This record gives sequence, structure tokens and C-alpha cells, in this order.
Amino acid sequence: MLIDLHTHSKYSFDAQDEIIDITKSAIEKGISYLAITDHKDYFWNKPEIELDIESIQRDIDNIRSQFSGKITILKGIELGEIYSKQDALELTNKYNFDMVIGSLHSMPNDIDFYDMDYTTLNSDKLLKDYLLEVKKMVEFGGFDVLAHIDYPLRKMEKANIKPSFENYMEFITPILKAVIDREMALEINAAGLFSFLKSVGPEGFVLDEYKRLGGSMISIGSDSHYAKDIGRGVKECIEHAKKHGFEYVSIFENRKHKQVFIGDDKK
Repeated sequence: MLIDLHTHSKYSFDAQDEIIDITKSAIEKGISYLAITDHKDYFWNKPEIELDIESIQRDIDNIRSQFSGKITILKGIELGEIYSKQDALELTNKYNFDMVIGSLHSMPNDIDFYDMDYTTLNSDKLLKDYLLEVKKMVEFGGFDVLAHIDYPLRKMEKANIKPSFENYMEFITPILKAVIDREMALEINAAGLFSFLKSVGPEGFVLDEYKRLGGSMISIGSDSHYAKDIGRGVKECIEHAKKHGFEYVSIFENRKHKQVFIGDDKK
């Protein structure tokens, strides 16, 4: 079974395709569950990113009726820096979301990791500070899936290093414990496969630690921003999950959790 639970439509500031075209692409690729999770980022020192949630959900309602029985389309959202503004939690209660993704794209200086100059930064300190912020965000809560914990690693090519969390497990482990305690899912994200890293994330030893701690809830997403890329890398994400002992993907419908089998039927 193919599942893509992290995608972006024209309603995101960095994407452009219609939800109906994303849906058709997903059906063509044999995807059973598709979540539309457009961006709404909050910041510490500047206005939040606007998002037309009413139009997104209206589009999804129309498309659900049109493609009933062919695919399950979930109403999602990706909230960046949710813990920086208290009213972000109010938004999650105002709308009928199936799932809410939590992500950290920038530090309290409001500079996205994508825009940082890694040739002038202390990358070691940045990663430690980042992971401490992720822990704060998870402890704040209000979301169902912790997205792309490896986000900074995908942006650090300019640092002329091979970025890894290998020496940061003392910071990673408390995050994983918090994810488990709050009954969130940890996302396996395909975007790194198409960056200079050439691999999905997070790294295998992070999944091993999550498993060792008792973690069982994972999510899988392409993080696609174009209809043509829907489902890109999700097979690799599934194989990554299975390699490290996970046989189920967590699906959220009406913010309620259920698990979908992705393991080996021959067992």
C-alpha cells in the first residue's frame, strides 16, 4: 500500500498546483491515502504566513465526492513553529482537520534554515540549538506528526561537511521520548532523497532509537510541492521503515489515530 501524508498545493506559498491535479496524480500512482498539508508558519518577530484554509477544505470536500472509493483524501495542515504563538492552537480547534503536522523551519531569529549561510555559522551549535527548540515544540504539542526532524541536514551542503545526527543522540533521544509520551507519529520524509544527501530521513539509527524507546507510530510523506512529484520517494520511505522494524503507518482521521499495515504479508 502506498501512502503520502505530506503534500503541498497552490495554497502554500511555495507550491502552485491544484488539489484536483494532485489527487489525479496520486490515483495514477496507486496511492491509497493522500493528505493535503499546506503551509502555515508562525514566527516570533514577524506576521504569520497566511493560508486560505476554508478554500482548501472546500476543494477537498468537492474532490472527495468526485473520487469516492478511489482514494482517501485527508484534510491536513503543516504548522511551522506552532509553539511561537498561542493562537496556533486555537486554529487547530477551529477547523475540521484530519491531521496536523508540526515542523520547525526556522529558529527564533526567524531565518529559515534554507536561507542560512552555513559558511559563517557554527554548525555544531546550530544543530544543538535546533534540537532543543524541537523538543520545546513537541512538549508544547497541538499536532499529530513531527515532520522532517532532519530538515537542517538537508540544507547544510554549503558547510562542506556530510551533516548527520550521529553525534547528537543526547539531544535526539529526549525528543523521541516526548513524541512517544504525547502519542505523536514520527515522520519519515522523502525530500532528503532528492537533495545532496541522497537518502530519506531521519537516519536509520534515529529510527532504531525510537523503536528501542517503544515508539511505534510513524508517518510517511513525499513533502512534494508539485503534482508530478506526488508519491515521490514513498516506496523508499516504506522500505526504510520496514528495515528498522516498523510494519504500520499511522493515519489520522478527524485527529484520531489508526494504523495501516505496510509489512510483509508473507510473514
